[in-house]
Amino acid sequence: MFEFKKYITVASTMLLSGIAMNAHAATATFNPATGVVNLPVVEVLSGSSSAFYSAQLQLSGNELQLVSASPVSAATGQRNVFDSDTAAIHIPSVLVGADDYYVKLKLVPGSNPLRFSLDQVVNNAFQGCPSFAAVGPVAGSCILSGTITSNVTLTKNIQWILSGGVYVGGDKTQSATLTINPGTKIFGQSGADYLWVRRGSKIMAEGTPDDPIVMSGPLQQEPGEWAGLVIAGNAPVNGCNAGVAVCEIPFEAITTEKFGGNNPADNSGVLKYVQILFAGAQVRPDEELNGLTLNGVGSGTIISHIHVHAGLDDGIEIFGGTAQMKYIVLTDVRDDSLDWTNGWRGRAQFVLIKQASDSGDRGIEADNNEVSHDSEPRAQPLLSNMTIIGRSGNAVQGILLRRGTGANIFNSVITGGFASCLRIDGASTYTNAGTIGSLSGELTIKNSFVNCTANFSNGDGSTFTVSDWFTAQSGNKATNPLLNGYLPNVGSPLITGGVAVGDAFFTTVDYAGAFKDGNDDWTEEWTFPFN
Repeated sequence: MFEFKKYITVASTMLLSGIAMNAHAATATFNPATGVVNLPVVEVLSGSSSAFYSAQLQLSGNELQLVSASPVSAATGQRNVFDSDTAAIHIPSVLVGADDYYVKLKLVPGSNPLRFSLDQVVNNAFQGCPSFAAVGPVAGSCILSGTITSNVTLTKNIQWILSGGVYVGGDKTQSATLTINPGTKIFGQSGADYLWVRRGSKIMAEGTPDDPIVMSGPLQQEPGEWAGLVIAGNAPVNGCNAGVAVCEIPFEAITTEKFGGNNPADNSGVLKYVQILFAGAQVRPDEELNGLTLNGVGSGTIISHIHVHAGLDDGIEIFGGTAQMKYIVLTDVRDDSLDWTNGWRGRAQFVLIKQASDSGDRGIEADNNEVSHDSEPRAQPLLSNMTIIGRSGNAVQGILLRRGTGANIFNSVITGGFASCLRIDGASTYTNAGTIGSLSGELTIKNSFVNCTANFSNGDGSTFTVSDWFTAQSGNKATNPLLNGYLPNVGSPLITGGVAVGDAFFTTVDYAGAFKDGNDDWTEEWTFPFN
């Protein structure tokens, strides 16, 4: 760890005239006589919205104290970012003489006035491979392999290459934290390459809007160029025999890996502003990974602003747990865009699902448990503000609710070429939902819109029609949502079609779908080109 005062002293000796940000952003200066660091532009993140400030920090011992902050106009391009979720300031490029550095400051908990400590100073030029990695095949690259059992940081100045399955920690032993800095790129070389965070370990992938983290295949041309990202946690799952005190189950693709536990609030770290591209390759015959696989992940994990693009299998598949997520983009996924099973009881808001013009299975495929449809805890996620757009000629459903799943869906729109927007299948699913005159509350949809080739289809074991189920609940409409691409057009019924969910996780909105209006495109800047 660098001592901040020593770093500032060295910097001021090398460049008394100041520290300058690179050409993409305003300058930041340090006055060694006064000990003041001036940051003309700092973007403060809050959900999908931002506020921009000019800030001054005063050097005080080994910390920096905020002495002033004034609103300024919004800025684009590379810039300083404060993320309230992680209490960190990311300064992407500080010039000290001929050297260019990334600097990360951390808010001191409970400080008033606000104070920051120095967390990282990293030369943005390649400095060689660290001890936990091997020299890569091209200049500036390093290879990750095997199991990481100590805290390590992946930095933007290196192209990181996965060789085989790379694991973070043992399973609830030798736990480690993998920190990934903004703008870092990680490449799988083939289908055998994946990144896996085991139970008890953490991934701290903190991208920013201007500098997202990228996990991708080498060519970025075809689905399945590498396997994907897997996170395993200790939150409750189903699938065990009745009477088992703590349910832990093997993962279907790699059965030596287990997940699940008894901690709903389990924390596997942070995923923010992350692209997961061209994943989904087989890891063994007939068993693929997804772009992002969440195995028993708990609600203490922060998952926000994730783009999964062109996956060969599912975009995000959730195996139980209580994971919560916001601002999710799932595009050109070849199988199901969002899939859950094994009792997922989490939450999601602001989700865009957009299929490719010529491929893709279901928008959402939802199971409680594939084998034991009434296994406990029963899957019952809360979902709001989803926009699900199907490809032309799709023979399957926008949302398939089956195998005993529950769900509470609000403020969503399903449209496009799906054979049906909504399908309920299986006796246990219908029974769990209740009857039209007396719904149980465990399988509901409200303030939502459908407009597909056909809107509804009834599966096996039906005790009511999906059409009656949909129309019996408040705020639902079968009508054209009037979209311009994936954004609501002027006059769209979505703009005033929403309702508050009444759960603390959810942002209160009055609109349906993932976007408030045609000006509310929160996918801009940080996503891979998809539209």
